Amino acid sequence: MFPFAQLPEPLPELRQAPSLQGQQLRIDGLELRSSWQWEGLNRSQPDQLWLPLELLESHLGFRRHEGQLEWFGRRQPLAELPQRTLGDEVGLEVADWLAKVGVIIRLDDQQLQLTLPAADLQGMRRGKGSTADRLVLDLDGPALVQRVGDDLHLGVRSTAAQQLELRRLRLIPQQGPDSLVLKGQATRLRTLSLATPWRVVLDGVRTGGPAATAAQLPLRNPAIARWLRRGLVLEERTVTVGVKPLRVLRTGGDLSRIGLTMTPLTMAGQQQGLRFLPQLSQPANAVIAINGGFFNRILQLPLGALRQQGQWLSGPILNRGVVAWGDNDQLQFGRLRLDQQLQVNGGRRRGLSYLNSGYVQRGLSRYTRAWGPIYRPLSGEEEALLVQGGRVTQRFDRASIRRGVLIPADGDLVVARGGTPLPAKPGDAVMLSQRTTSGLGDQANVLGGGPLLMQGGQIVLNGRAEGFSPDFLALAAPRTVVGQGTGGTWLLALRGAAGSDPTLLETALAAQQLGLKDALNLDGGSSTTVVVAGRTVMNGRGSAPRVHNGLGFIPL
Repeated sequence: MFPFAQLPEPLPELRQAPSLQGQQLRIDGLELRSSWQWEGLNRSQPDQLWLPLELLESHLGFRRHEGQLEWFGRRQPLAELPQRTLGDEVGLEVADWLAKVGVIIRLDDQQLQLTLPAADLQGMRRGKGSTADRLVLDLDGPALVQRVGDDLHLGVRSTAAQQLELRRLRLIPQQGPDSLVLKGQATRLRTLSLATPWRVVLDGVRTGGPAATAAQLPLRNPAIARWLRRGLVLEERTVTVGVKPLRVLRTGGDLSRIGLTMTPLTMAGQQQGLRFLPQLSQPANAVIAINGGFFNRILQLPLGALRQQGQWLSGPILNRGVVAWGDNDQLQFGRLRLDQQLQVNGGRRRGLSYLNSGYVQRGLSRYTRAWGPIYRPLSGEEEALLVQGGRVTQRFDRASIRRGVLIPADGDLVVARGGTPLPAKPGDAVMLSQRTTSGLGDQANVLGGGPLLMQGGQIVLNGRAEGFSPDFLALAAPRTVVGQGTGGTWLLALRGAAGSDPTLLETALAAQQLGLKDALNLDGGSSTTVVVAGRTVMNGRGSAPRVHNGLGFIPL
């Protein structure tokens, strides 16, 4: 009888760490809805934790500065951090960042919980010279900084004497058991969290002037009441689409009769950077403001059409939906493409893909002074030509562009990406031309978003035709809409009234139910913001986000 052959020991089974995703989140006791992704088997110590960049800034105190992400003394170039898409947000992996500061991370059923014990405020000191509007809070440990509506929440315990000193600085402190709330300061103060020793820096604290006040109900605010008496509508209501109830904040009306007009809300002199919506609305004296079009949150650059008073600040992309209007406030809706051409020495014409855009693709793109005074590369390998007075005056190699290129007021910078050869050389005669695919681009003001939801009373939703991904089109998220229909011009912000937020189709059906004939979806998700008389009255996910542009109703 032959013995059985000895079988080799089985190899250990290789198991991929499970990936858990969710929307329920609790940070220092505050309930939120935000996308997150957990990698790993241990429910109290993830191998990886992916959180949206906007959440890190608005609810943990991370700061983005000069291309770096910083938090409690740790800095890292934002462009070098691994990134992935979380719903409609850009996600970063931060498990190690949080653990080293002492944040307690755990999963409780389907809820992600982040907790950092409150720190004691040991002292306060003012900055000097150029930092005179700075207040440094010295702490005995790290503290989270959260922007909730208009208020700034600090994970700090303070004494009655310290609260009195904060009042002397024209702040309004409210001390809870484990949180110090500075009323009305979420969009006024810039913050920085530092270590060794632990401290939180507040920039923008100015002595003198009126004290901040707690947010008032919009209908009782004297700054808005006069417009309500003239016929401006500002209301919250619930609309049911299918079986889903949606909370809708609706504002607008017959603007010319009321004495208002609509305007894009933009940054002065540049297209690079983000601002809180009140920072965009207040210089324009906007009575009402909502967030506008899409942008790249990492690079802080526009991703769509933006035209103000006849000047293109950023060109359209991907034939996406836009709203356009002139001095009479009659809105036009449709999809828009901008065709640009460059002709060298009277010969062959070359196409230019995009104008002043953060949408980076291989080929030739054009940048004007509306982009800002300095152009720096948006991709790895770029070369450029400067055109002035119909001629190429300078050529810039890759090293020159990395140092930054000045865009003169009368100049056009033609940038070549992805190995595309430059079409001309210094001294060549160059003619630049552009035209839009419809009369929409000839209007004085244009704001891009997408997808287009309604046109002429019909739902025309076709996100694939506008270059949106299937994942984006399937998302349920807070929404912002501009439209026109029964009663005039309308701005809408929509959220789920009892759980799930609206999909794009549900948003279109809600707009139709509210009497709109034309409607355009704008940037939504965490960017969704409504500001009334300078105060935030609605956010998509409970925090004050930074955005690139907006729409506002301003006095005629």
